[in-house]
Amino acid sequence: MNFVEIVRGIGNLAFVMVLAGAVAYVGDRVGHQVGRRRLSLYGIRPRYTSTIIAIATGMIIALVVSLAAIFASQQVKTAFFKLNSINQEITELQARQHELEAKVNNGRLVLPVDTLMVPFYRIIAESESPKQRLTTIRSYYFFAVKYVNATYPRLGLKPYAIPPDADKRLAALANDLTTAAELSQANVMLTVSSDQNLFENDQIHFAISVTQDTRYFRKGEVIAQLVIPGKSGASIPLALNQVENYVALTARRLRLPPFLSDVQPTQLIPDAQQMQQTLSKPGTYLLTAYAADDYYPHVGGIPIVIVLTAQP
Repeated sequence: MNFVEIVRGIGNLAFVMVLAGAVAYVGDRVGHQVGRRRLSLYGIRPRYTSTIIAIATGMIIALVVSLAAIFASQQVKTAFFKLNSINQEITELQARQHELEAKVNNGRLVLPVDTLMVPFYRIIAESESPKQRLTTIRSYYFFAVKYVNATYPRLGLKPYAIPPDADKRLAALANDLTTAAELSQANVMLTVSSDQNLFENDQIHFAISVTQDTRYFRKGEVIAQLVIPGKSGASIPLALNQVENYVALTARRLRLPPFLSDVQPTQLIPDAQQMQQTLSKPGTYLLTAYAADDYYPHVGGIPIVIVLTAQP
């Protein structure tokens, strides 16, 4: 519990105390006035009538304040009418959390989240109509269902079950504003990946991802660089791995999913042995990763050329 919550709690308690005092005071004043006038209710003695009216007045004031709070605050309304259901949801979520923790600690992970599950993609052309987009998405979805159910149960997962509202979900994807915005600039690429960690005996889940199939890197473009001091004992294999990680991070910043951010070195200039020999000499060196070709997501991996040069 933080300081703000403590202050808010004290404030709420003080408000309730002041409100209770005000209700008691008003009830007492009303009862006192009724007693002075010696009014009688249904033949009841004035003394008891004043007490009944004082209590009723307090109850009416409390009711009015409560109704005002209920209509004015969603939190108060929830506290009055939905507290039991919320507590039940919390209990269920806690049980689910314990189940997931046990699964993570003891279960066998079959597929990590954001893993490509279907080694095929579909392209939706920029010029396609909404109806054509839906046809492409539906065809790809049912192909994916057939593929994952033929592939992953043998790895320990339960078959994918098509939800009753599958057509509604696919239509929503086809008409999604994000998809429309993507298509307004370029073709898009559909891929199927895991939308959560899948452990043994889990039911198969997947998501259809939409990625712009546009040129992310131009041939010869510098994607990543690493400065290496000479005679520092630097390891070329580690340096090459670091540069490749920088390339993957650059791709992720451009919103490419992990499975489309794989790096594929096509050439080292000079070769790794000569690079290591060069680094044994004094000076400062620059390890640069260039795009080996124009890169589009449908290529499947980012081709790069890594060059070691001496800094002037």
